[in-house]
Amino acid sequence: MDESIYNLIPQPVPEPTKQTRYHSKHNPEAKPTFSTFGLAGTSRPGVDNVSGNKVGEEPLGAGSHTFKKSHATFGTVNNAKKPTDILAKGTGKGGGAVPLGPDVAPFKYEDKTKPPVPKKVECEEQYETIRQAHETKNFITTNAVNNILSKPKKEAEPVNWTKKPNFGKVPPYLDKIKKEISDEYEYIRSMQQADEGGPSGMRQLEEGERLELIDQLKAKWDDVNATYQRSSVLSLASLDTIGKVKRKEMYEAQLAQIERDIEKLSKKVVYVAIDE
Repeated sequence: MDESIYNLIPQPVPEPTKQTRYHSKHNPEAKPTFSTFGLAGTSRPGVDNVSGNKVGEEPLGAGSHTFKKSHATFGTVNNAKKPTDILAKGTGKGGGAVPLGPDVAPFKYEDKTKPPVPKKVECEEQYETIRQAHETKNFITTNAVNNILSKPKKEAEPVNWTKKPNFGKVPPYLDKIKKEISDEYEYIRSMQQADEGGPSGMRQLEEGERLELIDQLKAKWDDVNATYQRSSVLSLASLDTIGKVKRKEMYEAQLAQIERDIEKLSKKVVYVAIDE
């Protein structure tokens, strides 16, 4: 069974067995077959060790020039210099700035330089001078003299509002607001009159009269449409004369006008001019 009191006793952990290390039978110092490394500056072709030669064995026709560049990246032997032996200013060769003679003064910006920072002694002397001047000054006497010699302040003259040019008159902005309010009232009054009795010189068309007109227009539309259908101007191929084209345009204009009249009379409220 899985559950047992003996499972609480720690069991010894077996040590893993170490496998033997793998050693290749090939020489690690041998050049790779068809290698392209180390051929620069030699008389060998583009690849090396085609036949898989061992170390020290050179194939026939490999060439007498070998790859010898011991100081290709680090320089020649014993080329190191002391850390103190550095290139000093003016000791280099080649291009660079032309050295000026001792009689030529170096160039300086006179208009862009700031004044020099004052030294510590100058700051102390300036502070001592200011401090002595403050100590010798009698502020009470100075303030009294200044108050005696000062002129009194003039008070602002009071404003007489009754002498203003617009005193007692209605401001212009109030007149503008009153006009806007009266215009709004007039517009509301005209809308109410239109709802009650309709526009002046017009009368509302009665419902029976409106429906009768719609029926008459529909009957007229059927009559015109029947005439249009019976005519010889219905197809485009038959429009061989100017008269047929004009008759076709006339029928279509009459039908469109009748449809617009029916649409206007289809509204619930229709006003017409009063016959005098």
